[in-house]
Amino acid sequence: MTAAAGAAGGAALPDPPTALATVAIGGLALTYRRADSGGTHYLGRGHFEEYASAFYPLLARALAPSVCIDIGANYGFTGLLMRRAFPSCRLTLVEPVPWLADFIRHNFAINGQHFDRLCQAIAADAASGLRSQFGVNDRASQDSRVVPQPGMRTVETDVVTLDALTADVGPGEGVYIKIDTQGFEERVFAGGADFMGRHGRWFVRTEFAPMWLESQGSDPVALLRALLERYSVHEAAGRVRWRTASLRALVGPPLAPGCEADFVDYVRNLAIRGQGWVDLYVLPPGGRRGYRLD
Repeated sequence: MTAAAGAAGGAALPDPPTALATVAIGGLALTYRRADSGGTHYLGRGHFEEYASAFYPLLARALAPSVCIDIGANYGFTGLLMRRAFPSCRLTLVEPVPWLADFIRHNFAINGQHFDRLCQAIAADAASGLRSQFGVNDRASQDSRVVPQPGMRTVETDVVTLDALTADVGPGEGVYIKIDTQGFEERVFAGGADFMGRHGRWFVRTEFAPMWLESQGSDPVALLRALLERYSVHEAAGRVRWRTASLRALVGPPLAPGCEADFVDYVRNLAIRGQGWVDLYVLPPGGRRGYRLD
């Protein structure tokens, strides 16, 4: 696993200056490739909403994360939000695309921020071995995938498990994990099953996109069923309402076992051609959860 600490100084970026742009999102600056729709995506409203969201203050109050892990870090925006919200946390970023790792270093440097580890790897389970092929979409970086899709170039990268990334977490420490791997989430969860099964102070926010899951060899209904058997799973409602008073109000009621097929159909139909997706909040089950939502 390639891992390095990051601080001011940044990295030499691979594009000439005319190919780059920088967007200000609240108090953050983010440099991206103009030719990458995964970069221009940060011009959209959703990222400004994320910056202003009550999610992070509420999570800080309820969980007080001392460890944050961003799996699928892209240009580093979510990692910067983690550092802003939890200044003293141990911050790990996981991003397998080499040129995106350069942008992460640069974006942390221009914001005067640091991360503790940058793993140029994919997150998977132990059965995936130590190395993996990865499909890179240079024109739509947010749609790169572990199982390459037609037209993607491939690179070889390291593999790390969520269990390994959390090996230094103490019993009382809060852990916030974001997972966005374009359909590879089943293997990410499998690689963290030991940690998530024994630790009670963690909170996961993950993408759930049936079409993307299928592209990576996962059955979305079976994955949701497995999550519901082990954890408390909640549909994220998108923008957090102004003055939401508690993490419980934010996450809402959990999904009920038995809803899996209907929920997957609902999510598919949230976009054209069955390409709908949502975010899910995944928490330890109530009897094992080591923090209060209120």
